[in-house]
Parts: sequence; C-alpha cells; structure tokens
Amino acid sequence: MAQYKPSKDITLKPAKEIFYIVAAELEKDDALDERTALIVESIALLEQMKQSLLKDIKKRGVVELFVNGSQEMFRDNKSVDKVLKVVEQQRKLLNELQLTPSSSKKIVEAVVVDEFEEY
Repeated sequence: MAQYKPSKDITLKPAKEIFYIVAAELEKDDALDERTALIVESIALLEQMKQSLLKDIKKRGVVELFVNGSQEMFRDNKSVDKVLKVVEQQRKLLNELQLTPSSSKKIVEAVVVDEFEEY
C-alpha cells in the first residue's frame, strides 16, 4: 500500500481515512492495483464532497428561506438530495470492489434435503 497514497486533491481527514481503510481492505485480498486504486481515489473524493455537503446542511439546515423580491418562502436545501446521490455512488463503487456485505456473499454448495434427490 506504500505506493498508493491519496492525491493532493484529497485534503479532508475523513476522506484520507476512507482512502486508507478501503485500500487496506483491498490489500488484504491482494486486489489493490492501479485500476482499483483509481476507484479508491474516487471513493475518497466522493467522501470529501459528502463532508462538504454535510457541512452546508449543518450551516443552512434542511430547508432555507428563499427571498425573491417581495416573495418569501421556504425551499429544500439542494445539498440534501446531493448528499444522498453521493452516498449512493460511493455504495456502487464499494460494490464494484466487492466490499459491501451483499457483494461478499459466497455461493455455497447445494445441500441434499432428502433421500429422493439422491436418485
């Protein structure tokens, strides 16, 4: 793993942490190479985006006051939808690397239930 480090674009600590966690998991299975390192980099960049969106939601809230001339109304903070999309994209990339619980399920041999199946 020493040769694979997060790029300079990844500046937030949580994003760097997820880079090293995912890279270590891939290294355990001897699956860390240049191709998978790019996917790990993407996961870390998505984590950085997610942290930025969560910071915006914390600052402005789930809804925001929108003023247009004399009209005032509350509207949804668009960061909420974006953070959900980022999380979904991260899940897809983790699934691509077979690091999700559903992707790690192994197909096991069929079990003989009764003697009739042996005929």
